[in-house]
Formats: sequence, C-alpha cells, structure tokens
Amino acid sequence: MKTSFKTFALVVAFFAAFTFNAFADEKDGKKATGFGTGIFASKSGKLHINVDKYADDNTVVLVSDKSGKLMFHEVLGKNVTKYRKTLDVADLPAGTYQIEITSKIRKEVKSFELTDVKAERSLSVK
Repeated sequence: MKTSFKTFALVVAFFAAFTFNAFADEKDGKKATGFGTGIFASKSGKLHINVDKYADDNTVVLVSDKSGKLMFHEVLGKNVTKYRKTLDVADLPAGTYQIEITSKIRKEVKSFELTDVKAERSLSVK
C-alpha cells in the first residue's frame, strides 16, 4: 500500500511540474510579442480598437488617412494592460485609412476603407 501511494505521489509531482512549465512558456511567449490586438467595425459604423499589452513599455495607437494626415493619436502608458477604444468614423470622408499600433518590441498595421453608400431607387406599381 505504501509503495503504490509513493508511486502515485511521484506521478502527480511529475505531472504538476510539466504542467507548470507549459504555462510558464505560454506567458513568456505572450510577453515577447508585446501586445495583442482586436480591431473590428460594428453595424452602427463605429471602429473598435482593442489592445492587450503583455510588456511594460509604452504603446502608441495611430489612425491616419492614406496621405499620412493624423486622425487619432493616443499613447498607452507602461501601466496600462488593457485598452478599449470606440471611434465614430461617420464624420470622416470616404477613403482608405490606416491603424498603426507600435511598441518597443512590435508594430502592427491594419487598413480600412470608408465608402459612401449609394442610395437605391425603386419603383413599384400597384
């Protein structure tokens, strides 16, 4: 009975050691990337920018048009770990825009396009 208990305890100890090492590697991998992003448009015409920071450095969020004119600028401090921003792009003219998220370790660039919706005309006879 004592032998089987010792064997069981040894198996649990090895399993725990390998499990904790696997989780430690995951955290190190996230920290090396600097940040993760989620950028999407809603049906209401708003642009949602989500940034999850994994490193303790400043991160800059920029939105500019294709000519480079800055439309939005924000610096995320060292202590900020989660950033959520909703931008109303209804007043921006039609065109191509660029979202740039930059930290010391990484730079991510996404683009989006605003177009005018053409009104449709229909005729029905009753």
